[in-house]
Amino acid sequence: VSTQSTWDIHILEMEEEIKKLDEKIEDAKKNYGDIEIRDAVLEKAKYYHKQKDYDTARKIYMEAYDMTTGSSKKMDILFEILLIAINIQNLDLIRINIEKCKMLFEEGGDWEHKNRLKVFDGIYNILIRNFKIAATLLIDCVATFTCTDIFSYKELVFYAVLTSLVALDRVSIRQKVVHSPEILGEIRDIPFLKTFTDSLYECKYKEFFEAFVEIIEQVKKDRFMGKHAKYFVKEMRIVAYTQFLESYKSVTLESMAKSFGISIEFLDKELATFIAAGRINCKIDKVAGIIESNRPDERIALYQKIVKEGDFLLNRIQKLSRAMDLQNSIHLTMHTTCLLYTSPSPRDATLSRMPSSA
Repeated sequence: VSTQSTWDIHILEMEEEIKKLDEKIEDAKKNYGDIEIRDAVLEKAKYYHKQKDYDTARKIYMEAYDMTTGSSKKMDILFEILLIAINIQNLDLIRINIEKCKMLFEEGGDWEHKNRLKVFDGIYNILIRNFKIAATLLIDCVATFTCTDIFSYKELVFYAVLTSLVALDRVSIRQKVVHSPEILGEIRDIPFLKTFTDSLYECKYKEFFEAFVEIIEQVKKDRFMGKHAKYFVKEMRIVAYTQFLESYKSVTLESMAKSFGISIEFLDKELATFIAAGRINCKIDKVAGIIESNRPDERIALYQKIVKEGDFLLNRIQKLSRAMDLQNSIHLTMHTTCLLYTSPSPRDATLSRMPSSA
């Protein structure tokens, strides 16, 4: 059978199925109530969804949504639309429907809908490169994950661990990743991920870089993180370099390069780029071959922040004061002008004392 013939048969089967679904909707309208009509419309939407006709499916889902009253059932329909939006990676459609779901959840929703919403929200934050929020949301779902129609539990752990390593602090990583029984139970089945995580946490930087090479290949092929592969590589290197340098006031380029299993030239170039961008607080003495940490004092940084915010507030107050002075000046001028026009003249006073002609 030719490809064209197979396609023609598929089209005929689709037309026949759609005809049956339409008949079912009409029958529900004639013989049943609103719930049965809504369910028949949903069945048609799911058929188009299954056939990957996403535009048609979304329109029919919205028809069913308009027929629905309960917040939980409305969320179920929006979740179906979110699955479509994620497949086509339409960020605006994802954001709009997540916001709708959040409002519906406030009206009344159970923990299952809440956890499902967190997964969708986590995916959205991966897609917009907000790894810190994504990590928080996905880690919260690890213990109660049931959304296997979105992705597998193994994929959830993969995303939760990688976003945590790149975005969370060391204490949070220890509590939520390294010592998490749920993650420990699954991470061993994901190639190189346990080595990647443990070597970073245990400061075994050469092992970390070796596992990193393999993890990068997985990230590049991933449907959600693939477009952020270069960003992820850069940020993870900054995390590793910063963690290493925090242990030293000064260290030789040779010693650091040996710890990471890379050349001195490569390390020198990388650090220079990150220092220039303000991402790593240190300086390199190229002549002596030494890296000197330049960690900012937290108290000084806090003081500078307070001074900066205080100056901003004073400027705002001064602008407001000038605006109020100007407004008061305008009001005073208008009031004086009105008095000049409304005050009686001496002639008016004389006329008021004269007897009337009557």
